Amino acid sequence: MGRTRFMVVKAKELIKTAVFAVLGVIILVGLIAFFLNMGKHDGAYRDGTYYEEMQLGEETAEVAVTIAEGRIAEVSMEEATVAVFYPLLAEVTETVGQAVIENQSAEIAVESENPHSAQAILDAVAACLEQAER
Repeated sequence: MGRTRFMVVKAKELIKTAVFAVLGVIILVGLIAFFLNMGKHDGAYRDGTYYEEMQLGEETAEVAVTIAEGRIAEVSMEEATVAVFYPLLAEVTETVGQAVIENQSAEIAVESENPHSAQAILDAVAACLEQAER
């Protein structure tokens, strides 16, 4: 007759091995997810819309900077009444906003017919970008 051999497995060793295997799988999945998502959101800013108030004489205007996917997506003036009293301000906001979006920075040269208005808008945009920094 053949010899019957028994294998003795201790429950404590089996549980330890299972825990380490599960931890290894979790770490491996985490590393893979980290490296796959590494380049997808490389912008310098947190997504959202950030607001900053700007004084225009006795009026107050609000500049809004929208960040999408970590990049500056839009610069706009929120107050409609300001556009009535300061009609050139909307035009300057659009011009400055386009330059900020192209450069992805508030550090642009002010080449406008209205340098004081453009600088005030740039200061408000810079304050919004400080709020949005990571």
